[in-house]
Order: sequence, then C-alpha cells, then structure tokens
Amino acid sequence: MRVLVIDVAASEGGALTILESFYKYIKDYDKSNEYIFVLSDYYLLENDNIKIDVYSDVKKSYLNRLKFDYHYGKKLINKWHPDVIFSMQNTIFYSTDNIHQVVYMHQSIPFQNLKKFNILNTKERKLAIVQYFIGYFIKKSVKRANKVIVQTNWVKEAVIKKAKIDEGKIRTIFPDFNYQEITKTNKKYLNTSEFFYPASNEIYKNHECIYNAVDILNKGNQYEFKVYLTVTGDSSERINNCGYINHDKVFENMKTKVLIFPSYIETVGLPLLEAKLIGTIILASDTPFSHEILDDYENVYFFNPFNANELAILMKKCINKEIVLKPVSKLLCKNRNSWDKVISILNEEGKKYEKN
Repeated sequence: MRVLVIDVAASEGGALTILESFYKYIKDYDKSNEYIFVLSDYYLLENDNIKIDVYSDVKKSYLNRLKFDYHYGKKLINKWHPDVIFSMQNTIFYSTDNIHQVVYMHQSIPFQNLKKFNILNTKERKLAIVQYFIGYFIKKSVKRANKVIVQTNWVKEAVIKKAKIDEGKIRTIFPDFNYQEITKTNKKYLNTSEFFYPASNEIYKNHECIYNAVDILNKGNQYEFKVYLTVTGDSSERINNCGYINHDKVFENMKTKVLIFPSYIETVGLPLLEAKLIGTIILASDTPFSHEILDDYENVYFFNPFNANELAILMKKCINKEIVLKPVSKLLCKNRNSWDKVISILNEEGKKYEKN
C-alpha cells in the first residue's frame, strides 16, 4: 500500500518532533508499505520504501498554505497514486478523487475554552489567527476526513462538540513516550523551596502567573526560594532564567525541584507526564489536559492559571513544608507503539479505497 503523508507545516517544535517520531517508527518497523512524505524542506532521509517530496514555498504565507490544501491534492495524487492520505498537519486535501484521508489533529488552540485571543493585540495576533482563521479550516477538515486521530480524550471530546462530528470517526491514541529514560526522585533529593518550569515563552505558557506569584511571596521578604525558568532574559534574586536546556537537564531539575506548570493550553502537556513518572511534587494549572494526566496522582496540587494568588499559596506551602512528597502507589503506564495503531488505521482506510 502507498501512503501519502502530508506535513508541510512541520519545521520546528512539537510538530517536527511528531513527524520525526512517525518517520523513525516506519523506518524501523514497517517495510510492507510505501510512504511518500510531502514536506516544506528535507527534514528526513529517503530509503527503499520512503520518498520525500518538498514544496518549500508553502510555509511562506497563510495564503500559500490555503492554495496548497485546496489545489495541490489532485496534482500530488496524479504524481504518486496513493491508496490513502495521512495528514499530520491538522487539515485535509481537497479534490482527492475520493481517496480516504486520515487526519492527525494535534492543534488544541481552536478547541479550548479557557482563552479567547484578541487579533487586535499584537502579542496575541498570531494565536488569534490560529484560533479563529486556521481553526475554521481545521474544523472543516475533521468533518470531511474519513478518520481523525487525536492524542488525548479531552481533545477528542472537544473536537466532537465543536466540529460536530460522529464519535465513531475519531480515535484517541496517546503518543509514544520513552519510559526507560525516567528514574524516580525521593525526599532526600527534592528541595521544596526550589521550583522549575520547562517551557518556551509563548503567551499561553503563562509565565506571567509565576512572576506575579513571586511578587506576592516577595512582600515582606520572609520566604527563601528560587524559581528556575527555561527562557532568556535577566535573572533576579528569586528567578533564574537559564534559557534552553536539553532533555537530560530537564529530568535532573525535575528530580530536585517542584514542577510549576501554569500553561493553560496544551494537547498533552508532556512535562506533567514526565514529572509524574519521576514522582516529584507538581503544581499544575486546573485545566482538562492536566486532569487527564494527573487525576490519579498523589503529589499534584491544582490552581487557577489566571489567579497568581492561588499559585503563591501553594508555593508558600511547599516552602514551609506543609506540602511534602507523598509515597506514590503506582506509575502511569500508557500503551506503547502508538504509531502501530495509526498504521493499522491507515491500512484499513487504504483497503476501503481499493475496494471502491
């Protein structure tokens, strides 16, 4: 079977990580199917059953992306003659001769209810475009797709509600995760006066909540504590902006510090899962994605991500050792080989097209 994989949107961050993870899996484990990756650059290497087709102009503007989605489908089908189309960029192709399409939907911004971004605010404009403009096309795509794959149940429920699609066409497949890298912490190593937040500087990562909580705790100068952030900028007595650190360093910090997670938009929230497996204390935003991962975890404390005072109270309890590490009864063990499940869906949809 020939699979046309569409992911011109992937170039950095989580989208590229997902693409590379899928590529690595099929390169190592799936020799029976042929894959053509349609990308915006040569991020992957070809081999006997993997071909790369690059369209570098697609990412130059939103208009180019729309033209690609609406007009390139027929061209690519005539060129490659696929049995099924797998879109890893949240949207489908149009004009595809009834070839079945599977969408891997991993953009949660249009489906969350916690924040309405303002297109008139220059800091929020890009996210507002994703929420309203691109979100419109994503919802349209998941309606027309033959099958939709999402990573978490909260996203599945939100997509069903907002896109008004039948529950039978959408599957939740939790992403692959390397559990072998994880070693647990214990009370001996954990300093509850030190806090850690591994996140980039997007608005929805919500560093502002941490800054405001630190200001609250600083009043009276009666608490000794330190917050470590993976963003750039000037550090202060209480905040250490250490910039980007690699994954090993992230794990080291999680073992010795309390994780703060004020982000209010995530699909999965990978640091929450990692911190849970490490067994550290977590102060997490009261959001659907946090609850999906952490509701069965003994060492989590939730706060309103738009109320810095709630976070400050929890931080103070950690500093005063009113919150201490509890014994963990079990670890989360999600099913592995998620890409194997995805490939099964692609095979099913490809066979349906062959029968037609």
